[in-house]
Amino acid sequence: MTGEGPAIGEPGSGETSTGAPGGSGAPPVVHVVGGGLGSVGSLTRRAARLLADAEVVVLDRPSLDQVAALAPESALRVHVGLHREGVAWSTDEVVELLAACARSGLRVVRLKGGDPHVCSRGAEEALALAAAGIAVEVTPGVTAASAAGAAAGIARGTSVTVASGNHDPAGPAVDWPGVGAVDGGLGSVVVLTGRAHQGRIVEALLAGGRHAAAPAAVVHGAGRPDEVVADADAASVGGVRLPAPAAMVVGPSPEGGPRAHP
Repeated sequence: MTGEGPAIGEPGSGETSTGAPGGSGAPPVVHVVGGGLGSVGSLTRRAARLLADAEVVVLDRPSLDQVAALAPESALRVHVGLHREGVAWSTDEVVELLAACARSGLRVVRLKGGDPHVCSRGAEEALALAAAGIAVEVTPGVTAASAAGAAAGIARGTSVTVASGNHDPAGPAVDWPGVGAVDGGLGSVVVLTGRAHQGRIVEALLAGGRHAAAPAAVVHGAGRPDEVVADADAASVGGVRLPAPAAMVVGPSPEGGPRAHP
């Protein structure tokens, strides 16, 4: 945790009998905000305004610190995702923190990378907050799923499938052969996270019918100034390694057209 600010629930924190700031009578609210691509330039104006007014910012990893810095210096910042110094908080623990802050009358932003509802637990947290009587307002964000596809310059094909490469134990496993077979292999696939599983994922896509010569790429820092694109094909992209954050893009069959980037 960083930041000063009043302690939750203590005098001077803005807590009232209704749990709303200043006795306004409004219900406690948490703003679930998409942090975009990790740079201030990819934020929506609404996201920037909410951060500038925040008293508590709950974010997953230090990679979003540049965005979280838009909040006042006095704002409390809490990292709840997996990082070198500790383990990730559970969804229940995150929701408990958010609810406590909101009931204390503090202006709370739950900052999520990309878009809160794309390969993220934003929806689960929002549902749990609503069940606890906390109002939730969602501000969408730019997702690396679209930025990586644009950076790779690969034709979209008939459809786009976006999936997380890391298995979430709280949800069903991804049917990767089924993903490879979508639209007869004529659509594109964007895999967010899961760098360690790239090889296994690509093997399953190929087993599902994805053409081995289909254009592919791994994109580091999609949409950011330090963006790096490593071109490949479906047969070889599983062995391409770039630093996090990295997304893998596999396009339709080679007949889908040339790449759009130089």
